[in-house]
Amino acid sequence: MPPLKYIFHTIIVPCSILIPIFIFIPKFKIAKAEFRLLFYYLLISGIINTIAILVRRYHVSNLPLLHLYTIVEAVFLLSYFRQIFEDPKIKKILTFLIFVFPVICILNFSFLQSIYTFNTYTRPLEAILITFFCMLYLYRSGFSENWLNNPINWINMGILIYFPAACIIFILSNYFIASTNAVMKTMVWNIHAALVLFMYLIWARGFKLIGNGR
Repeated sequence: MPPLKYIFHTIIVPCSILIPIFIFIPKFKIAKAEFRLLFYYLLISGIINTIAILVRRYHVSNLPLLHLYTIVEAVFLLSYFRQIFEDPKIKKILTFLIFVFPVICILNFSFLQSIYTFNTYTRPLEAILITFFCMLYLYRSGFSENWLNNPINWINMGILIYFPAACIIFILSNYFIASTNAVMKTMVWNIHAALVLFMYLIWARGFKLIGNGR
């Protein structure tokens, strides 16, 4: 069992991914492709995070998994946006990014940043791309009378709560891990965990609205 101060970001938040997963399962048959993509993303994310936690327990670096996770996360979320955008030009751009971004990640850990350090180039780039497309969709969709009854709007709210703020943490990750200030490091990772938790809870609300006929 980890020390009490680590329980929130090492146990509680990783386990909270089960909330949107379990809410989605009864909706699986009626869910559209974009929501199924997010469901698969949560499943794979949960598996990777579980492995990362177990590996860390044996005092082995789990940072290589973060490089893999960045690719997986970007591909699934960009694919999600490709599903919800109707504009053919945006779809083509997203298709291009779905194939190119993993290549950028591979080049990054092959030549620029070791897999045993935080990927402070590609992780913030991913966050910027996800945030951009989320805000673009929000701008193009506008606000309707039943805006909060649309599950996609809840999904996008969760994304906008997590990724813009987390981007700053991603950029400074190597600084935080090298710091000797244990209190600061714990606070930063707890803030990151809180953002993840809020995203999961908001996604759970969005999943709950699937199939309401709106």
